[in-house]
Amino acid sequence: MKLTLQALDRLPVFSEKNRAGTRKKLGKVVDVVFDADKPVAVGYLVARPDILFIYRRKDVLLAFDRATVLADKVVVDGKAAWGKSAAKRLGIDWDKAVIWRGMKVRSEAGKALGYVRDAVIDEDDGRLNGLGLTSGIAADVAVGTVDIPAKLVKGWDGQAIVVREEVRAIESDGGAAAVAGRAAAVAQDRATKATTAAVQGAKTAAAYTKSAARVAAKSDTAKKFGGFLKSMRDTIVEAAGPPDDDD
Repeated sequence: MKLTLQALDRLPVFSEKNRAGTRKKLGKVVDVVFDADKPVAVGYLVARPDILFIYRRKDVLLAFDRATVLADKVVVDGKAAWGKSAAKRLGIDWDKAVIWRGMKVRSEAGKALGYVRDAVIDEDDGRLNGLGLTSGIAADVAVGTVDIPAKLVKGWDGQAIVVREEVRAIESDGGAAAVAGRAAAVAQDRATKATTAAVQGAKTAAAYTKSAARVAAKSDTAKKFGGFLKSMRDTIVEAAGPPDDDD
C-alpha cells in the first residue's frame, strides 16, 4: 500500500492492545520525518494530548517500522518504537532527520521550483514513490500543481529538497498555461483578500487574549488557581511520562 503525507496528517495513534483487548490513544500524526541522507521516511512526529486541555506536551518521534497504518488510525507495534530507543535501534539521529512537507524544492542548477505539497511513500520500507510540488495558492489555481516520480528526486542537501533538471520539463496537472494570466489575477486577488482577513483576525484575537490575560493576572483568585493548576500539571506530567520507551 502507498501512503501520502496528506492522508497521514492528523491520523490518531493508538498503543498495542492491552490484556483487556483495548488500545490507548497516544496522540495524532502531525508530520512524517525523512532520513537526512536519502529519500526514505524513518518516522512520524506524534502530538500528544494536552494536559487538562491547557498544558502543551512535547511531540514525540515514532519509528516508521514500528507503526502500522490502518484506514482510520496508526497502531504502534513492538518495543523500541519511540524517541531515543528507536533512534539507537535504527542507527539514526533524530536531530538530523528532516520534515519534507513545506520544504523548499530546487533543481540541481539552483532553480527554485516551489515547495513540497505532498509525498507518496511505500508502507513497507518508507521509500519515496513520488513528490508533489506547490508554488502557492495563486499559482496552483492558475497553472496547477506538479507531481514528479521518485527517480527524479535526489534528496535533502541541508537547505532544500533537490530534484533533477528533468523536472522543469514536466507540465503541471493544471494544463492551463493559455489562460494563466487571467486565472492568476483572479487567484491572486482572492488569496490577497483571504490573507489580509486572516492576518487581521489573528491580530484581533491576539489583542483580546493579551487584554484578558492582563485582567486575569491581577486577580488574587486567578493567582491561587494558577498555582493549583501548576501543581496538578506537574503531578500529571510526571505520572503520564512518555508513550512507551522514552522521549
